Amino acid sequence: MRTIKTVAFLGAGAMGGPMALRAKAAGFAVRVCDRDPAVLARFTALGVPASDRVADCAQADAVVVLLANDAQILAALLGEGGLAGAIEPGHELLVCMMSTTLPQTLQGLRAPLASAGARLLDAPVSGGVVGAQEGTLTVLLGGEPADIEAATPLMRAMGRHLFPCGPLGAGEVVKIINNMLCVANMFLTAEAIELAQSHGVSLEQLAPILSVSTGLNFLTADAELARAQYRAWVPDEAGFQGIHRIVAKDLHLALALAEGRDLGLLQRISAYVDEADPLAPGRWLTAGRPA
Repeated sequence: MRTIKTVAFLGAGAMGGPMALRAKAAGFAVRVCDRDPAVLARFTALGVPASDRVADCAQADAVVVLLANDAQILAALLGEGGLAGAIEPGHELLVCMMSTTLPQTLQGLRAPLASAGARLLDAPVSGGVVGAQEGTLTVLLGGEPADIEAATPLMRAMGRHLFPCGPLGAGEVVKIINNMLCVANMFLTAEAIELAQSHGVSLEQLAPILSVSTGLNFLTADAELARAQYRAWVPDEAGFQGIHRIVAKDLHLALALAEGRDLGLLQRISAYVDEADPLAPGRWLTAGRPA
């Protein structure tokens, strides 16, 4: 695998956009592909080549995939006008699957991409929008060691912690399990903040205690970071719908990964999220407000 110098980002929204800018700042030649005209305009204004045609990504050394679901992934990579059909014979291309998807989805992509001349690794991330903006993401890598080695400089441009997890799909297994725990923390921590504040205890008082106690999680370790995360997820009450779709999908992926196993609490948490608690948007909005 040759050295990666040019990188195409397939999806440049809330996560992909700042990750692309991090790669650009690290010296990679970046281009983006997105269906949103506003995203394309923003990158064009920054001097970054931008297009809504997936085929325009095929000449890059690496393609970073950051799409919302399997339907989008399959259409972009294997569909008409997609990536696989646009790869020139002899061109070496590494597809970095940074979307969250099931390991069996990756196994289904491996052969058709290989036939087109592309290698595949999974590199889902944790750290949210704030981590993407600050370049502090955790990157969970699955694939052939040579492919992981080739992708490492690019991943270091976007992430602080890189973990090789095993063969193709292993990164996604770890990511789905991480998300399962994360989503439960997101909802329960917002309730904990509300409960504390109702009794006169602020998050700023609570977080330093929880950070050295058994209630520690990524949203209770630091009050400022917790508020920034909730603000990023829910800039206004209407914005809750977007993050709600994402976390519901994360739990559905966990249920699919757990097929055949009796994981009762996971099933109940997923059902709660699917029910769309009407109090949750306001609770998250409040959690993001400065003290």
